[in-house]
Amino acid sequence: MINILDFANSIPLLIAGGAGLVIMLLETIFPKSQKGTSETLIFYFSLAALAAAVYFSFGDLTKNFVIYNKFLRVNTLTSVLNIIFLSGIFITVLSSKNYLESEKINHGEYYSLLLFSLFGMMLMGQANDLLVVFVGLEIMSVAFYVLAGFMRRKPDSNESAIKYFLLGAFLTGFLLLGIAFIYGYTGSTNYTAIKDMHPQMDTFYLLGLTLVFIAFIFKTGSFPLQMWIPDVYQGAPTVVTGMMSSVGKTAAFGALISFFSIFALNNIPMIVAAVAILTMLYGNVVALVQTNIKRLLAYSSIAHAGYIMVGFLTVNPFSIRAVLFYLVSYILMQSGAFIVISLAEEKTKDVSARNSLESYKGLGKRYPVLATMMTIFLFSLAGIPPFAGFWGKYYIFLSAIQLNYLWVAIIGILLSLVGVYYYIKVILYMWFYEPAGETADDYRSDFSYTAAIISVIGLFAFGIYPELILRYIRNIAG
Repeated sequence: MINILDFANSIPLLIAGGAGLVIMLLETIFPKSQKGTSETLIFYFSLAALAAAVYFSFGDLTKNFVIYNKFLRVNTLTSVLNIIFLSGIFITVLSSKNYLESEKINHGEYYSLLLFSLFGMMLMGQANDLLVVFVGLEIMSVAFYVLAGFMRRKPDSNESAIKYFLLGAFLTGFLLLGIAFIYGYTGSTNYTAIKDMHPQMDTFYLLGLTLVFIAFIFKTGSFPLQMWIPDVYQGAPTVVTGMMSSVGKTAAFGALISFFSIFALNNIPMIVAAVAILTMLYGNVVALVQTNIKRLLAYSSIAHAGYIMVGFLTVNPFSIRAVLFYLVSYILMQSGAFIVISLAEEKTKDVSARNSLESYKGLGKRYPVLATMMTIFLFSLAGIPPFAGFWGKYYIFLSAIQLNYLWVAIIGILLSLVGVYYYIKVILYMWFYEPAGETADDYRSDFSYTAAIISVIGLFAFGIYPELILRYIRNIAG
């Protein structure tokens, strides 16, 4: 039975969902003549709601409850995931205002969709039932489909949305069928009930677990279900691409942590190793030949999904902490990189040349602050110290070494060295080539720059002193 304490222990979740509904109402209240006022109000309201949700999430770090008739959990892991999701969406909202205005798509429903996708992510992270995972995943996915096609007048954006929708709907069937098989064998979809009964590895039960795992492989963008990522990421609005490739991927991995822990999937390390290695290999090798910066980072995100998957060889407290640290650093560096790309788009007059690597030639001479931030994000993505990306890779590969999978760690390190090449190539274009046009002062005090600077500060802070994150995740049990 649901009681008032359940609501008190799910305040961040309620804020995310409630704020999305309030924004929809605000959008209808203001007349078209006051559209500028309404969009500004909605922007600041979104930031305030996210800040409040982060505040309450920190208060949930020491809790350990199962709420809403055992459908949701509140503990250190779920609270850390909520903070990660909220922080990532906060950076996305902060970087969106100027981009939406420049692209003439500044509509209030954009922020509503972001918050609804956040609500779905938080449901996935806090889920104590497979059906809640499904509901959360669909809420997030439907919002993503719309956001990917938010630039309605651009064919690339429409193509991005329809491809994502068709493939996502198809893979949803795998998830539902997997849940049905698991329910048919265990008689329950609840994590607590399934964990208590210690089910034997029956054929139908294994088939159910396999189908659910396949659905997660798709959502994380891992091999062999990564084919949708480059086209979707290239066609979607740039700030949306940054959010989907970082926060959206984090939500899928957050739900995967609970799935592996509850169903004790520590006996399939060779399958996980194969998925991780093939994902790292495919992402890094194909990224080498890309000439579009968004596609390059799309394939890079596939490679990073492979790095994160290494942490699932055997799920234990240390590997969970390694995955969470990587996810925090990944959101900062991936979101930050796409924020810089969105700013560079505004400065490229030739629309056909936007996002091409050629357009980044001489960026360091034309806009040195922008190029410096991009360099920091790329160095962190490459795993170069003293940035947080280095510690992310360090902890991930250390978790594999501790489990006697030294060969997986060695392959991962070698493939990450391959990745250094295409990151350095972008940096060389920015700093060692002559700009095509005249140089100009790049100082600009807007929200996008603020969001990028926050990401830079986070990468420096967590890279120099990783204990800032570790102190909050050290008590997480497997």
